[in-house]
Formats: sequence, structure tokens, C-alpha cells
Amino acid sequence: MKNIFIALTLTLSFYVTSAQTDRVYHSATYINDVAASEVPRFIELHKKFTDMSLGENRKHTGDWLFRHWYGSGHTFVIYEQFNSMEDFHADSDLFLENINNSINAIKDEATKEATKKEWIEYRAFSDGHTDEVRVSSPTSVLSAENVNFDIPFVMVVGKYNSSGNWVKMGNAFFDWRIKPEVDSNTSISGGVSYHFMGSGHEVEVWQCYNSLVDFSTSVTNSAPQDDSLAESRKTFWSLVSGSHEDQIYLHIGHVDTEKGTFDLAGKDN
Repeated sequence: MKNIFIALTLTLSFYVTSAQTDRVYHSATYINDVAASEVPRFIELHKKFTDMSLGENRKHTGDWLFRHWYGSGHTFVIYEQFNSMEDFHADSDLFLENINNSINAIKDEATKEATKKEWIEYRAFSDGHTDEVRVSSPTSVLSAENVNFDIPFVMVVGKYNSSGNWVKMGNAFFDWRIKPEVDSNTSISGGVSYHFMGSGHEVEVWQCYNSLVDFSTSVTNSAPQDDSLAESRKTFWSLVSGSHEDQIYLHIGHVDTEKGTFDLAGKDN
């Protein structure tokens, strides 16, 4: 009972702290155990049915696919962003509605039947998946100016539980790692999100790099830190509870809202 009370207190502390800011809700779907030989097929089908699902009625504000490159666990993660939980819940039905309408609109019966079989094949990849919803505020995300995200950039994710205030812990990481690296053009973007619903860690931090070389450089950089960064680092680690999890992802593609399609990472893809 004591642990439940502490967890509830920390959760309420986060929401009170962030009540005066706009929230972004991040839906994360983890696709597990896709064989290496099936990875290209999953990407092909993901693009096809994401394109078929798009429309002006959809509620998501972002849709990103990453392939797992290093660390334990899943093969892919799909991140979607929403302005509210109402939009999140509504969008699931709209996703299916648009795909069904797109399939039903196919005139050629052979093509329609083949597409139905592909839809079943694509959905089978989700067997055994896990998911969660996380929340962040605009002030917990920072990107460099004029970033080209249409490349297979690297995203590094750290997942932690906290022994204290989640926001204090997230802000400490933001001040220690994210802001200095974006300001110095070492990293192209970074942010912090907090657990909201489903399975997952309490505090999650992420940073994006143009390449694995840039990421490696940031890790091996031995430049001395000033006192404020050292204090933020100390604060962050003082609030970490238990073991943590690190993941490295490669960006596969995302929905380009201007084009209205799922855009594979890379020029002319």
C-alpha cells in the first residue's frame, strides 16, 4: 500500500506541475519478433497501409516508424503524436475506417482480394505487440534549426524509473545532455516524456543524431563540463531508481503531412 501511495503521489506531482502547459500524447507500439528476412516486407506493408489509412479525418499530428538497432527487445516501434487523449481514442477507429474504405474502393476484384490478404498479413505482425501512451510538454522537446528529418537518423532512448519528482529528473537530463548537445549541433533533436498509460518506464529521454558516427562522437566526447551541467548530471542520477534500459533506433520513415503519404527515409523514397 505504501508503494502504491508513493507512485500515486509522484504521478499527481507531475500532472500538477505540467497542468499549465500544453501536452502532447505519444502512442508507442512495439512490434516484436520480426525475423530479419521479414523486415523489408513489414516496412513495405506498413507504408502501404499507412498510406491507405490517411485522410483529413485522422487525429494524429505525427507518425514515425523506427527499427530497433541495438539493445534488448522489439524489432520496430511506431510513435504517433496526439493533442489529446480524446483524439488518441478516436483515431484508432478512423484508422480502420479509412483502410476499409480504401480497400472497398478498389474496383478490380483480384486486386481487392490480394489487398485483403496483405492486410491480414500486415496485422499478423502485431501479434504479441506491446504499447503505451506517454506525455510531454513543448518545453521538454528541443530541435536544431533547419533539420532535415528525411534521413535514416539515429534515435537513442533511455528509459528510467524515478525515486522522486519525475519532472525534476527529466529537466535535469534536459539541462545536462539535450540542450548542450543541440546547441552545439552534436544532436539534431531531443526530448523527455513521462509515463501516462500502459506498460513502460516513468521517465523516458531521447536524442536524435544525423548518424551513428555523430552518436558515437557524443558518447566519447571527453570535454569537461561546467558546474551547472555537472550539477544537472548529479541531480538526474540521484533520482534514478533501479536499473534502466537503453535502446538505439534507426529512422525508417514518417508521415509527411504536406505530401499526405508515408515517406521512407532518404532522398526520393
